[in-house]
Formats: sequence, structure tokens, C-alpha cells
Amino acid sequence: MMDDYKEMLDEAPPPRPAFLKRFWMVFVQPGELFRALGKNPAWFPMALFVGVVTGVSVAALPAEMWEAQMGGAGTGESFPQEALLLIRGAVALASSAALVLMTLVVSSVTYVVFVFMRGDNVVFKQHLAVVSHAGIVLLVGALVHLPLQIRSGDLEQSLSIGTFFPFLSDGFLLNFFNQLQLFGLWTTVAAGIGLAALAERRSAGSTIAVLLVMQVILALACAGVATAFSPTF
Repeated sequence: MMDDYKEMLDEAPPPRPAFLKRFWMVFVQPGELFRALGKNPAWFPMALFVGVVTGVSVAALPAEMWEAQMGGAGTGESFPQEALLLIRGAVALASSAALVLMTLVVSSVTYVVFVFMRGDNVVFKQHLAVVSHAGIVLLVGALVHLPLQIRSGDLEQSLSIGTFFPFLSDGFLLNFFNQLQLFGLWTTVAAGIGLAALAERRSAGSTIAVLLVMQVILALACAGVATAFSPTF
């Protein structure tokens, strides 16, 4: 499994697409992007960039929204501005770190599923490259959600399958649909295209299908937990 990759490293690796060029390639030329990254994988700079910019978008939310989230709005009590700034900074930093950590966790899961279980001839660093660059879609999603959250005043406002079913009452089905974020699904498709591009004789369709099944299982579990602990349940 490692022989082909070692032989590839013995040769001078081809140049990667320019950093900024990768941002539009993941949307319009994902197969070409991931094949190029497969020959010369890199992941940490992109994972860090996605995490930092996402954290900045979180910090950009108005202080009033954080105050409302903590129960200060409508109670006649207000939180000190210094405390709100500290909370916003801490959440932004935690969001950035969580996204970098998520790249490692998701890559580990996909590596086990597709290399150890399916038998793909791909190394872990290539999985890291795919997952970190698929995260560009999540970053765009965070930037799209930002004005929606500000306009609605709801930190949890997002675009999901549940957005198309506003008539559903609170419960397991709505919680499940809300777990299926549109940009999350798009990220899964991009990752599936990338992992298939790295593995010989693997179709993008079958790889995407496996990832989507995994995402649905996770959404079912999260919806079950949310429903069980919901005060309206």
C-alpha cells in the first residue's frame, strides 16, 4: 500500500495548485484539485486558514446575540462588555481549534473506512489533504450563515434540510432534518470526489454514498440526543 506513495516521493513532486486557486477549484474542478493534491499532499495551512476565518466569523456576531444566548436579554440584567468580549474571543478560538481537530478526527475515520475496510491504496496524509480542502465549503457556509444569524438574531440559524419543512413541529424528525446542513452535505460530496480521485478503480458515486450514510447515522444519533433532552419532548 505504501510502495506507490514512497516511489512518488522519491521523484520530485509536481507543484500544488496555488493556495488561493484551490478555493474556487474545490467548487468547479474538485477532481483535478484532489488529484494534484494527492501527488503532493498538504493539509495544515488550509485547515488552519479555514479554522481561523471561521473563528473570526463567529467573533463578528453582535454582542447582543451573545447576551441573549446567555439569558441576559429581556431580564433587565446586562453583562459587562469585557465579559462579552472575553466570551466571544473564547468561543471564536474554540471554534478555530475545533475545526482543525475535526480535520484530524474525520480523516482518521475516513482512513479506517476506506483504507483498512475498503482497501484503498491511499496514505493518511492524502486523506488529511482531502478533508482539509473540503473544509473550504464549510467555511463558505459559515460566511453565508453569518448575515442570516445576524438578521434573525439566532445563533443557531442555518440552512439545512429542515429549512424546507417549516411546518414540522418540534420533535425527532425536525431535529434530524436540522442536523443535515446543506453546506455540510456539500462538503461530504466534495470529500467523496476527492477520496475517489485518489483511489484507483473507485467511483465518486460509491464513495460519496458511503460518506452520506455515515453522515445520516451521525445525524440520527444527534437528533435522538437533542430530542431526548428537549424540554418540549
